[in-house]
Amino acid sequence: MTRPLPLPLPLPETVSVPPAGGPAGDATAGTPGTADAGLAARVPTGRRDGWSALPGSAPSPARSGSTGGPAAGVAPPPVDRLRTVAGSVLWPLAVLALAQVALRSALGPARDLDILWRGARRLLAGDALYDPDLAFIYPPLGGWVLAPLGAMPFRVACVVLTVVSLASLVAAVVLLLRLVGVPARSPLTAGALGLLAVSRPVDGLLGQGNIDVLLLLAEALVIVWLVRRRDVAAGVLLGVVCAVKPTLAPLLLGALMLGRVRTTVVAAGTAAALTVAGFLLVPDGTTFLTDVLPMLADGNRPVLQQYDKSLRGAAAQLGLPAAVGLVLRAVALALAVWVAWRRRHGRLAPLEVMPVLLLGGMLASSFSWANYSLYLVPLLVAVVVPGGLVRTWPAWAGVFAFWTADEWPRLPQGETVEAVVGLRPLWGWSLLLGTCAWVALRSGSRLGEHDTPSDQPAPPAVRTQEPSAP
Repeated sequence: MTRPLPLPLPLPETVSVPPAGGPAGDATAGTPGTADAGLAARVPTGRRDGWSALPGSAPSPARSGSTGGPAAGVAPPPVDRLRTVAGSVLWPLAVLALAQVALRSALGPARDLDILWRGARRLLAGDALYDPDLAFIYPPLGGWVLAPLGAMPFRVACVVLTVVSLASLVAAVVLLLRLVGVPARSPLTAGALGLLAVSRPVDGLLGQGNIDVLLLLAEALVIVWLVRRRDVAAGVLLGVVCAVKPTLAPLLLGALMLGRVRTTVVAAGTAAALTVAGFLLVPDGTTFLTDVLPMLADGNRPVLQQYDKSLRGAAAQLGLPAAVGLVLRAVALALAVWVAWRRRHGRLAPLEVMPVLLLGGMLASSFSWANYSLYLVPLLVAVVVPGGLVRTWPAWAGVFAFWTADEWPRLPQGETVEAVVGLRPLWGWSLLLGTCAWVALRSGSRLGEHDTPSDQPAPPAVRTQEPSAP
């Protein structure tokens, strides 16, 4: 009595991968390639055996049938469909949001630009740069940097500054995202730009005609150049920025903590030389030393005290003793320095060290605008990097606090409650710094140490498996 032959077991669904250096087989006929090319590798791709598609490879438009031909009408993988839909939705929203804020800013009052424009015009006319009310508070060199705007009609200057600021914002976001491996055309880029366009810092800075958006691009370039080991270029740019507006001065300490002594020396030397040149080229340059700096150390002009979001301003608005505010400022600065010191290692360390020090400076400064939150964009971009400081929900609760507007109806409970509500940016900064300190304490990871550089895409890890014999 003869036994029936066993039926062959079904093979897992596969696709054909041509061998390196040889032609692919004829997909339409199901025949292999030339004889010297060898047998094609068989890579399982279906879900029946728990395998997935090749990581990092482009999705196949069709699946192989039993004869090797493409199966018509098969939809692309869900991940690719989701990416396509996200891009189709987010890019139009981002472009329209940026266009809206740009148009509103170009036609708005631009009060900050009005101060800068008037100072530049006085300087071009040979008069004093600093007005009696000390509304112009930039170093003397800033007057000559802003002189081209003073040579234009005010409305033209508004349009020019808005366009340049918007281009700087887009460039900074693209540079930072590319640093962590996100391409410029990614839906993540569109989402980031859309969120920035509707955020409080961008809307406030563009609407007021401030140049801080340009400083964000400078910060991004310094970080990118430090990551790419272009220390001299980073130092020169940082020195120029500090001579025009020393808001980014904490980055000098950051470069030193990262071990970039050359960057620190070049930046300090460039800033000192340009500052001296500014004093020599401005008739009343000494006013910056005798009047502007003491006023800034005391918390800016009294009419602006309600806009101060620093710990010093909070202590004054809440009626706390000055000594309490001083202690809180020292603690915040020390905590930021400790976090930066602990996170100073790793290829992408500048992405966290620099904005963390700026965050500590914003809290400990004698006066901080809420719109300074824009300088924290590099820290937020690090969320896509494994081991980043902001990959926890409390950090983003803090981001919500300082990223959104704090315009509320007048509360009947009194001035104290109004002050607490108005200090939302401060609470958000404090929560973000506390979260970063907690993560830094619990994690010893080095940011980007095990990541593939952004300019070298990771090779796809191909896993092969021979089909089981029947």
